[in-house]
Amino acid sequence: MVAFLAAWLAAAATSAADGGDVAALQRLWSGVRDSSEQVVMSLDHDAAQWPQTSERRVRTIVAPVRVAWMGEHVLYLEEFLEDDPQDPRRQLLLQLEPAETAHAVRARLYTFASPERWTHLNHRAALAATLEWKDIVPAAGCDLLLTRSGDQFRGGTVGRRCVDVSAGVARYLDYQLLISEDLYWYRRRVLRQSDGELQQEVIGFDHFEPNKARLYACRIAWSASGNRHDLRPLLTLDLYEEGGRGRFVTPDGRALELTLHGSDWPFALEHDALLLLLQEQGGQSPLATAWAQVDAQQVALELGWLQVRCGSIAPDSDELTQ
Repeated sequence: MVAFLAAWLAAAATSAADGGDVAALQRLWSGVRDSSEQVVMSLDHDAAQWPQTSERRVRTIVAPVRVAWMGEHVLYLEEFLEDDPQDPRRQLLLQLEPAETAHAVRARLYTFASPERWTHLNHRAALAATLEWKDIVPAAGCDLLLTRSGDQFRGGTVGRRCVDVSAGVARYLDYQLLISEDLYWYRRRVLRQSDGELQQEVIGFDHFEPNKARLYACRIAWSASGNRHDLRPLLTLDLYEEGGRGRFVTPDGRALELTLHGSDWPFALEHDALLLLLQEQGGQSPLATAWAQVDAQQVALELGWLQVRCGSIAPDSDELTQ
């Protein structure tokens, strides 16, 4: 049985090795990130030790590890409070493989039977080589489905499959994640399985964000004819207002880049504004710019063949301001 499971995992990983999106996600996800994490609401007793609206700084380390029988694209994730690196609060193995839909990657999650044995696995290659199937525990139903959108990946758990009964009542986890070179955002919701009532919500942003920068969702539409009446939705990029950057390619092959600036843009110190820039990837001069008041909830570019509408996302939700 063990040999069969190992062979199945190796076969699945072989297909993953052929996916360009899988390799791109592995590259983007790998690294060290500092997040400010906030409890938006909680009915759990431990909220007394972590008051709502207060923040803690969390460090997340993600690194490729070599576990031959699991395939080529395997990541080790370790997460801990900034002042306590010797006591990780979360340790995972992430097995990446192509999903059924276009430009989507499935991350299969595994915990460790004895987590303390595998602490700092990203720095212990010899130990990683000894890992066996009995050492890991599949996180049933908790796979993450992440879809590529430009140079970002976004997605999370699917439906009510990631179930937890540790609190004495069946609850499920809704975990959403966004990853790019400049942005790491997550939202963790715990809901009661019986009626979907929210029990806890936690959000995490890049460390600077909650106090200094807002997150904007930029919806991009493209017209094949160049006529604005033929505009069709293309993709959505999430950008911070302090130099947030996102790249995408139009169906006709144009490689473009969006950048959003707020108070970090020193164009006129006495007139703060929100600035949206569109340019060719690698280009030196913008193709177009749009301006709005620095506290505006929306900013837009209208070019006929391309439309970009960016709306602020409230820090405690994923809802786009209309």
